[in-house]
Parts: sequence; structure tokens; C-alpha cells
Amino acid sequence: MKKLVVLMGLCGAHFFAPVLAAPLDTFLSASQRSIPGEGDIELSYDLVNDTVDVFKIRGKDADFAGTNVGNYQGAHVRAGIAITPRIWVDGALWQRGLDYRSDVLTINTWQVAGQYKLFEGAGRQPSVAVRLGAWGNYANELKKTSPTTVGDVTLNSVTVANPQDIQYQLDLIGTSRIFNNAELSVFGGAGASKVSLASVKASTTRNGCNYNISFGATEVVGTLAQPCNAELVYDRFSSPNSAYGIDIHNEAQYQANYFHAGLMLKWVQHDWQVRGGYQYQSINRGQIDNTIQSRGGKAYQSNHILMGDVMYRLLPRAAIFIRGQYLSNQFTGELPFAYNTLTASRFSKPYGILSIGLFVGF
Repeated sequence: MKKLVVLMGLCGAHFFAPVLAAPLDTFLSASQRSIPGEGDIELSYDLVNDTVDVFKIRGKDADFAGTNVGNYQGAHVRAGIAITPRIWVDGALWQRGLDYRSDVLTINTWQVAGQYKLFEGAGRQPSVAVRLGAWGNYANELKKTSPTTVGDVTLNSVTVANPQDIQYQLDLIGTSRIFNNAELSVFGGAGASKVSLASVKASTTRNGCNYNISFGATEVVGTLAQPCNAELVYDRFSSPNSAYGIDIHNEAQYQANYFHAGLMLKWVQHDWQVRGGYQYQSINRGQIDNTIQSRGGKAYQSNHILMGDVMYRLLPRAAIFIRGQYLSNQFTGELPFAYNTLTASRFSKPYGILSIGLFVGF
């Protein structure tokens, strides 16, 4: 049974093989709309596959190049509105689909924030704003249905029920006009994170009989899934987590804190707008990463994110855009519930996302 727990970890790693700060924070700015009632809406389709992998980020992967593993398809909507000349509020929703062979893992992301302008810049004097927000990710379940084998033990499927994370974040942003048609934003912030899940279950075959496996808070329990005529049949078996040297619930649920910092340059000329930004993230997960390192693994506690987009105005208040995002360590910090002692090794690889969409002001 010890191999069952090890194997569950490998399956979990595959779930997220396909960032801590809120999604798209690389474009934080203190220059939001200031006329009460005015705002904007962004609609976007987001994807990753071999066709759009122009830099071969996925194509160079030794394990999954040429497969659908890591393909991403999703969409998001973001909207914001000025409440007063100094107060701006916004929110966003994402739906993400990650492919793993015959499975599609559906993940939902939400975000809400309020931003208060402390100082209105003039000329090249910067505008300064403080931003307070909350965001998180959740899924009803994440299920891997393809079998995985380690030694003589195979799990036929693994299911994680109700994984979720929630973050609270405070940022300080400064934006200054450096040329007539260009501005520079610099930002930094910190936050706290909590990751949780409801249960972890699996199925396996033992001595020709099918068993359902439940990874509990204190023990691992196997129960016979259906009648079986094998010579040696156990209706139920169990062992304490300590017998396997791993505790699924305590190693997949945790609290963390983080900080991030970055900058963004925006250039506007007639109907065109170009933005480029860089963001650094650092995460402290405490005992989770200590456990990974004590077992000889490597904990991934930072991420470097590059993002850029080009926008073209079709109408006075409507524009289309194309955006690219590069992450040095996959979704480290952006999907916190995907990271635990069992999946950490998969966060060593880079990832990229392409987005195309519509931006409308009102």
C-alpha cells in the first residue's frame, strides 16, 4: 500500500503539469478612469496548443511534446468602473480548461478589488494608488481517469474533490508619464493565501478485485468496490497515514504568504496601444516546502512573468487586442491549490498563454 500513496502523488503531479499574485497583475496601473460612472469591459479567449506555441515552450518538453498534455483553452471577462474621481473597483472571472490525455480539468478563477488614488500626478509627477483585493481558484473536482503504474501497483483513477484557494492582497502602485504618449507603472504588494480540499479518492485493482481508496485525515482506507470471486478478498483494509510517511490532507492544504513587484510600460499612438510588463513573485509556504526539501525535492518559491499586448481601436470606445504571457515556473502563485508536496516537481517548467479579445469602454 505504500506505493499507492506514492502513485497518488504522481497522478496529482500530472494534473497540473500542463503564478503568487492575482492574474494579470503585471498590468497594474494607477491611471484608471476618474469620471464617476465610466468604466471598461474586457472579453478574451485564452489558449495554448501546438499551433500557437511559436516559441516551442511546450514543444521542447521531454515528456509531453507532441501530445495534448498541457493544452489550455478558456475565457475570461474583466470589468471595472470609477465610483468617484479617486475610487476604482473591478472584478474578473476566468474559466480554464487543461488537457491531460482523455481528461479535461476545469478550473474557475475569480477576482474582486478596489483601488484608491492617494495622489493625482501632474506632468511627470507620478499618480499613486493603493489597491486591496481578494481572488481565488476552485473546481468541483479534478479527476484523472487514465491508469498510472508504479512497480506492481496501478491506480485506475484519482479524484480530488472541491480543491480551492483564496488570497487577500494589498498593493501600492505608482504611474508616471515619461513621454507625451508613454507612461511607466511600478508596483509592489503582499498577501496571504489559504489552500483547502474536501477529499482525495482513488480506485485500484488488487488480487483481481476492484477497490475504492479514500485518503483520510488520519488513515488510508480501501473498500471492495463490487463483489469479487477471487480466492483472497478483503472487504476493507486500512492503515494509518504515518505508515506511509505522507499525510495527503496536511501536505495538500496549507497557508502561505507572498509578495510581488514589477513594472509596466504603456505606449499609445493614434489608434494603437502597446503594453509590456515584468512581474516577480516570491512565496513562503512554510512547512510544505520544508517537507519537500527534506525528502530531497526542490521547492519552487518564485516565478518570473513577462506579459505584453497590442491593442487596436476599431471604434471610439472599442478595440481588439492580442496578448502573450510567459511564466518561468508554470502556474506557481497563480493556481496555488495546484501546488503541494506531491506536485511540486512539475513546476520546474515554463508555460505560455495566448489571449485574443475585445476591449470596450463606457
